[in-house]
Amino acid sequence: MRLIPALMPPRHSQPIPEEFLEGYWSNLDVRVHSCAYDELTVVGKMNQDWLDRGGCSRPSYVIDRLGGFLSLVMPEADPKRLVEMSPLCSFSFLEDDFLDGDMFVDEQAPNLDPKIHDTAILMRKYRNILNQVKSKLFVELLDTDDAQNIYVQAYEEWAKASTETENLIVEFESLEAYLNQRLDNFAASCGWNVMPLMHDFKLTEKNISDLNCIDQLSYRMMILINDFYSVENDWISHAALGKAGLPFSAVYVIMRIKNVSITQAKSIIQEEFLEMERSWVELRDKLMERCDSASAEEFAKYMTCLQYFIGGILVFSMHSPRYHISPTGSSFYPRPEDTIVTLPRRKHQQYINRLKRRRLDGDEENPTSKCHLKDYMRPTAGNGYPSTNGPNDQHHHTPDGNYLSRCVNPVKSFRDDRIPWLSKYQQVSDEAILEPYDYIQSLPSKKIRHAAIDALDIWYNAPPTSIAIIKNIIDMLHSSSLIIDDIEDSSDLRRGQPSTHMVFGTPQSINAANYLFVKCVDEVQKLSFSAMNIFVDELRNLHIGQGSDLRWTFHGECPSEVEYIQMIDGKTGGLFRMASRLMRDQATSNKELQVEGLLTLMGRFFQIRDDYQNVRSVDYAKAKGSLSDLDEGKYSFMIIHALKCNTKNKQLKSLLAMRSQKPLSIEQKELIMKIMEQSKSMEYTFSVLEDLQAEIQKSLEDLESKVPQCQNGDNRNWMIRAIMARLRLADVDLGSLKRQ
Repeated sequence: MRLIPALMPPRHSQPIPEEFLEGYWSNLDVRVHSCAYDELTVVGKMNQDWLDRGGCSRPSYVIDRLGGFLSLVMPEADPKRLVEMSPLCSFSFLEDDFLDGDMFVDEQAPNLDPKIHDTAILMRKYRNILNQVKSKLFVELLDTDDAQNIYVQAYEEWAKASTETENLIVEFESLEAYLNQRLDNFAASCGWNVMPLMHDFKLTEKNISDLNCIDQLSYRMMILINDFYSVENDWISHAALGKAGLPFSAVYVIMRIKNVSITQAKSIIQEEFLEMERSWVELRDKLMERCDSASAEEFAKYMTCLQYFIGGILVFSMHSPRYHISPTGSSFYPRPEDTIVTLPRRKHQQYINRLKRRRLDGDEENPTSKCHLKDYMRPTAGNGYPSTNGPNDQHHHTPDGNYLSRCVNPVKSFRDDRIPWLSKYQQVSDEAILEPYDYIQSLPSKKIRHAAIDALDIWYNAPPTSIAIIKNIIDMLHSSSLIIDDIEDSSDLRRGQPSTHMVFGTPQSINAANYLFVKCVDEVQKLSFSAMNIFVDELRNLHIGQGSDLRWTFHGECPSEVEYIQMIDGKTGGLFRMASRLMRDQATSNKELQVEGLLTLMGRFFQIRDDYQNVRSVDYAKAKGSLSDLDEGKYSFMIIHALKCNTKNKQLKSLLAMRSQKPLSIEQKELIMKIMEQSKSMEYTFSVLEDLQAEIQKSLEDLESKVPQCQNGDNRNWMIRAIMARLRLADVDLGSLKRQ
């Protein structure tokens, strides 16, 4: 079998045995990493951890006698990094099965927990196990090497993109339109961000831009391979869960557009792939001709890795048990001759060509409601930051916790009367009032408070409805505080985008923020009488903390460290504590476990880290503006220390006093930074963060020792550990495959 050779000679790989190349329909050479058996070992341990914690058995995510996914798609990767990252990479298939619903399709899931008959409870159980396993993998990666934070963040972005499209009903007008959309959630950007770390590429910004054309073509080819082999699984879970429309797959796009069977569509996909492959080889050769001599070796290394990535996905898909289930294993298994109309469905399901759908051009035709079942199937991103819907989803998650399609005209008269002041009307919808809230919810966010709630649920096992309500309350309070905070601080940016009042104006933004308190009260009343007492208590602390911060800024008074910590305990710690107290109020297990001390410490760490990031982090500067705390007139932890250490030096005090007159210049900010460096305020703040982290670890271990023994004997709360591991590091500025 003569295959097109790669540009670079192999260093870490070996040929794939001929028995695994039977039926291989690409012309690109393909290899397997020499550490493939090491990958099998570590992936096996990850899978055993899932099972020991109470997870169900799934088809293997590795290929016996050959290797796992990474060994095939990155056969030239650094051996050490490949072994370290393999467990999380294979775990992504497990999480994907959970998100797609494959795990809960009866015919494919004979080993689900027989003691639990309620699917929603079972989903919640598996979601918690997934979060624990994933968080443990994140912690182990970050403890090994801080540089692997890029993989953790890239993984989170993939998980978020996957959940955003899980219920989209889109009729694509072409295969190209589908591929463009699919690039966002196919883990393409995840692989693209991680490849340089795995192979130690030394590419310039110009190199990355020049190679983007072959990047995008490569990942399009990989999408076609994935869809080709997952066509049966995609339909079985889609039909068994009663989803509307068609699976998100190139095969089903071709079947609908061309009105052909599965076999015919797959044949068209193969032809399209081979045509892309010819273009890929031509493009590779042109890029090598055009690049300068200094870049030639890096270009050759990079495109060699892309070639092996494409071929490796094909070999993995050909042989992975994940993609090959028995035709007799499900009543929804599609036959090769099936067309869109004849695909097996539940009796109540019917495919209509002019489906209620959302088109890519933004035109909406009767958008359908989201499946409530999916609420339980949305795991956190494992730090554990949760994955949330993006701003382009036509179904908004409203503050009362319901997924609703927003009405075009929600107010209707009860009678057709020409005299409006004598007519009766329904109550005016709050849709327009909540637009500022919808906006700030759409901005990028780690949702760390959601993550903390999910982490606490490992101990408290609160009812799913209570968890949803508590998350809504915390979301609304946090959003309200951000809207008001930006107005009070005259901050133009929030998370790299215009602040809410810069979009909707100050009066409307204030009204929306205040209205959210009303919505919170509505939500709290659904929990318990004691929950209302908790809500009022911590809401009081939030406002006292915020008020102290504002008073210091207005009067130019520098607080002591003790006063500053007390302010944090109210302003930042209040939301963390409210979440923990409400969770304990609703707990069905470990109700006596008091975690408020731990959450207060985490609030202190979070705020002082935020102060530190404001000065040190490039990403923070992009999101909030360079040294925004100085412009806002605030007294950060570092400034308090610097003022305490420079009582005789009036420069810093004078510079800070000038903030009330006009924004500080770059030169003035640089002088403040120089004074803080002379005072060693940054080093001092870093040592405080280390002290807090050690105390948090001690408090966490104490709590872990008090809970009953887990099924697998591991009582560690890996989700809280992952939160702290991520907060220890600055965020990585991830690139985007599609934006180059």
